[in-house]
Amino acid sequence: MKEKWRKDKKFRRNCILAGLALVILLGACVYTLFIQPNRSTETYVYKEETVARGNLILGIMESGSLSLGESAVMYELDLELDDEESEENGDEESEDEDEGENTSKYLEIEEVYAVSGQRILKGDVLFKLEEDSVNAVERKLESALTEAKITLSNAQTEYKISMLSAKSAYDSSVKEGSRAAADYQAAITAGGERIKGLEGEISVLELEIAMAQEKLTDEELLDSYEEAKTAYTSSKNKYEETDLHNPAAYTSNLSDYQQAKSQLESLEEELQGYRDTITDNQVEIEKKRKEIEEAGASQALDNQKAENEYQSASLSGKLAEEIYDYSVDSLSDAVIKAQNELDEMQMKMDAFREFVGEDNRIYAPEDGLVTGVSSEAGDKLTDIGAMLTYAKENEYTVNIDVSEEDVAAISVGEHVELSFGAYPEQTWEGVITGITTTSTSEYASTISYPVTILVQGDTTLLYGGMAADVTFVTDSAEDVLYVSKKAVFEEDGLSYVYKKGVGGKGAESRVKTQVETGFSDTASIEIISGLEEGDVVYIESVVNIKPEKTNKKEE
Repeated sequence: MKEKWRKDKKFRRNCILAGLALVILLGACVYTLFIQPNRSTETYVYKEETVARGNLILGIMESGSLSLGESAVMYELDLELDDEESEENGDEESEDEDEGENTSKYLEIEEVYAVSGQRILKGDVLFKLEEDSVNAVERKLESALTEAKITLSNAQTEYKISMLSAKSAYDSSVKEGSRAAADYQAAITAGGERIKGLEGEISVLELEIAMAQEKLTDEELLDSYEEAKTAYTSSKNKYEETDLHNPAAYTSNLSDYQQAKSQLESLEEELQGYRDTITDNQVEIEKKRKEIEEAGASQALDNQKAENEYQSASLSGKLAEEIYDYSVDSLSDAVIKAQNELDEMQMKMDAFREFVGEDNRIYAPEDGLVTGVSSEAGDKLTDIGAMLTYAKENEYTVNIDVSEEDVAAISVGEHVELSFGAYPEQTWEGVITGITTTSTSEYASTISYPVTILVQGDTTLLYGGMAADVTFVTDSAEDVLYVSKKAVFEEDGLSYVYKKGVGGKGAESRVKTQVETGFSDTASIEIISGLEEGDVVYIESVVNIKPEKTNKKEE
């Protein structure tokens, strides 16, 4: 057989043809028996839809998760007090006393009324404080407050007394300095006035000399003097030559002589007075100039002495002023420090009373969802920190990433629609509160930007971490007629629908109707004309129907 196959080409060809025929026959059998019976047929199905009126919204949908904005009920009291006595005598106190001291320093929680996951309302009781611990801490604070008041009062009293003493010393020094300054000025003034007085006297004497010299050179006076001398000589000679036995002539000549003599003596006396004035004044001037020299020397000594006393008093005054200023600052600092300590102690007391309230209970400051309770019954509040954390109902946010193509279409303040997988039938409204301008990753293939949305309305059903779908409205049309996009088809650039006609069955009830379309969202499209509200249109779809299998046993 093998030999024949190898040598006989015709035999090989006939065998190959026979094999092909067999394959074709088997294929036909398989198609007839298995493929053709299971092959489906395409069938057109028409679904009715009513033309409706309403709002169409076009938006962007993104997914994110719900985050809770946590707040806390804080314990923030600073009950640490400066206890110098305890520090000085600390080695002498027993362990029991130390334990009692610590107990009186801290508040203790008696009961806790909240658990994690609990919804709380403003005013709900969260904690109750143990009354004895509250009373013990209050007594300790009151004692410290009283001590601070006493310290301030003592500081104020010491301030007033010391200020009076410092002021008195300062005023005395100021008066001494003023007196020294006055003495110095008086010494300068007195010396100057004495010299000015002598210089004035010299000026007067020199003026008198000038006037006397002017008189001694006065031609009229000199002429009068010469005439008086001549008259005197003439009258004397005439008188001496007169006969004594001639009484009348003798008497007349004697009278003329005496008158001429008197006139001459008067002029001589006047001239001599001028000469004496010049001589005496020159002597007096020289004397006064010596007095000026002596007064100048004396004044220099007096001025130096007065200046030394003034400088000494000034230094004393400055020193007194510095001492006074230092005293004022030092005493004032002591009062300020005491006042600050009192204010701080009063703030501690006010904060304590506000914290414990009137009934030693701590209440919820607002509505929220408890996310954690860190304090338990029996705990002592020794450290500042959160006693309870809660999520505010008005601080639920959804964080999503929006692509760079869509981020330009949204802005802060816009409202969005939120839905949560846990509540598929409900929606919430949100508002965009933040858009981060930095992309999530500069190396990512798709750039997106973090967006924060604040959930509004009732959030009591929501919990942190819930998956949320966010719809951003980018465009909308209100109060319009619309149908499903699937009901509209185009032919030659025009839009049509199959409208349900009156009467007729099957294809006869479908009336091809031209319509004018407008705004559309992802599923529906606005009908501007061609249809009315309540009209019924058809949505055409293709369905593949498989033939029914025949049950051989039943046959």
